This record gives sequence, C-alpha cells and structure tokens, in this order.
Amino acid sequence: MIISTNTTGMEANRTIIADKEARDHCLVVVKGTFDTDPHGHMKLAREQAPLVYADDHYGDPETSSIRYGSDFPLYKPYAEVSVVGFAVPPNGQKATRLGVRLEVEGKAKDISVVGDRRWARTGMGFVASDPVPFREMPLTYERAFGGTDDTKGKMNVAVEHRNLAGVGFNPHRPRSAVDGLPLPNLEHPKDPLTSVRDRVEPVGLGVLGRHWKQRVGFAGTYDQKWLDEICPFLPADFDSRYCMGTAQDQWFPFFKGGELIRCVHMAIEPVVQYRLPTISMPIRFVFVDRTINKQAVLDTVVVEPHAHRALLTWRASVPIGKKLNRFFKILVGEQPRPKQDACIGWRNGKPHFRGLAATLDWLRKGRRR
Repeated sequence: MIISTNTTGMEANRTIIADKEARDHCLVVVKGTFDTDPHGHMKLAREQAPLVYADDHYGDPETSSIRYGSDFPLYKPYAEVSVVGFAVPPNGQKATRLGVRLEVEGKAKDISVVGDRRWARTGMGFVASDPVPFREMPLTYERAFGGTDDTKGKMNVAVEHRNLAGVGFNPHRPRSAVDGLPLPNLEHPKDPLTSVRDRVEPVGLGVLGRHWKQRVGFAGTYDQKWLDEICPFLPADFDSRYCMGTAQDQWFPFFKGGELIRCVHMAIEPVVQYRLPTISMPIRFVFVDRTINKQAVLDTVVVEPHAHRALLTWRASVPIGKKLNRFFKILVGEQPRPKQDACIGWRNGKPHFRGLAATLDWLRKGRRR
C-alpha cells in the first residue's frame, strides 16, 4: 500500500489510523505550500514545506506552545485557520500598541498587541508600567494571559488550564513577589488585564495545546472501564472536535476555494491577503477487487503573513478491512486518462467502435485492418 502516483506538486503521504469504533482507515494527507502576491493571488511555491507527523513546538514540548500541529488527524469536523507570525507596525515603524486582525470571508478576530510591560508597585497598589515600543511581537500563546503559579510549592501548583504557556497568572503569588513580573502582550481588546489577580480570557491565533481546557474536553473519558475494555482504542465519547487545533472563532465551513483571508498588521505591508485557490484534489484508493474515488477536503490553512506564504492541507480517508494485502495502491491528484483505441474489436472481419465520433476519427486517420 503505497502512493504510487502524486501529480499535485505537493507533499503527500498516508497512514493507517483507527476511529473510535476501532475500525482501521487509510488516511491520505496532501499539503501544499503557496506564495501570495499583493492582490492575494496564490501560486505553488518552489520549495514545499514537509508534512508534520507530530506537533512541532516553539521550544520544549512540555512548556511551550505549538507552532504547527500534526497533519495527521483522521478527521476534522470544520476547516480552521491559524497564524504563525508576528504583529508588525506598518512601514518599519515602532509602536507601543497595535491592533491585529485575522479576517476570513468577512468574519474577523481582533487582538490588541501591547509592548512589554511589568507590574510596578505604588502607594495605591500595582499598576502596569508604560509599554516598551516594538517593531515585531510574536503572535504566540507565550505572549497571552496564562501560565502557572507555584507559590504554594511543587505539589500544589495553580494552573491556568486555558493556556499553560502564557504569562500573568498570579492567583496565589504574594504581592511582594509580583513587583516586576511581566504582563501579557496579547489581549482581548475589550478585556484587558487590570489587576494582578485578574483571570482574563487568553487570546491568540495559533494552535492550542492538546491538554489545554479548550481541547481536552473533547478527548473523551479515560477511566477504569476504558482501561479494562477499550484501551488502546479511543473512548466512545471521543469527539472529533478534539482534532481542531485552534480556538473556535477560527473554525469555518470546509473551504471550497475562492475564500478570502486577510491579515492586518502582521507584515511590513499593512495588509497581507490570500485568495484560496480552487483545486480539485482527487484521491484514488485501489484495492485488488475494487477502486474507491474520493475528493480530498481542504480543512487546514496556516498563514505566515511575514513570509507571504500559506500552508494548505487536504485529507481523505477510506475504511479498510483487516486484510491489508488486498489494498494495492493510492493515486493522488488528477491522473492522465489512458489512451484507448477507437476500435474496440472485430466481428466477422468488421471493426466495431465506441460510437460515431470514434468511427469518424478512425476513418479520418485512414486506419484499416
């Protein structure tokens, strides 16, 4: 079982993966890297980014957020868009505050980006210091509200389960220890952090950790019954929304092509835009005794505005039986039609044809037996 043909010019691979009913599926993933121009026209890049087989983190996988999620979930119930990049004031200037926006088909997500600040102690309590001007600010969850507070010891660590990689979470830290600690750089425009004890909503445009609250609730129940009766397969209450890597306001209907994505203040240019290409992505699964034709779904878009590129991922799968030797090959992309002779046979010394057009074509070429 191999991908014997790939005509797309993109990266493609397959794997065998079980669903929550323990049925095996053959999953094919196709990933294309595209460049975009100022008008949003996208073309296939000369250099194609590799497929991601396990979550790629910004740093230590135990403590940092995810840069690129794995390309190999079996199924995503929606399409999603994530951003790998920076907040960038226009024209190379510096800024202390900047609004960034991700807009997909008119649906917008806004984030307020603030320069580095720290809590400063005053006679009236704690206030945020003036923000430091910046030319670039990473749009990562490390810069959003979250993190941990180990004031009460390693056995009693307080955790902001919505963003374990973030900053500004101080539920138990004594006020004497808060002085000089950093505040988040990424905030909801209508819900900024105003107190050292605040617990605001973490905001970001990237991929959420698999064990963070927004995702782990979809993972299902892993109790003693699961250990005794179901392990190593998925629990019955597993929800495929677990495979969605982004916040729910970055989920959309499956992309068909032609959708417009706009990224505001994420590059030297004030706006970088992408008009998703309309690409047919047929996948042909060839078994010994049958062929199944699928149209892969475009369900994942990662934009990198500072680089004027995007990563687009299609997936398709089919259930397979236990006899893998009956699975022959996989054909990815549009396949050339096999050449067929107009004459399909002879009877009683006379040629037979597929139709009138084939007969006329044969006669024009002067073909004779």
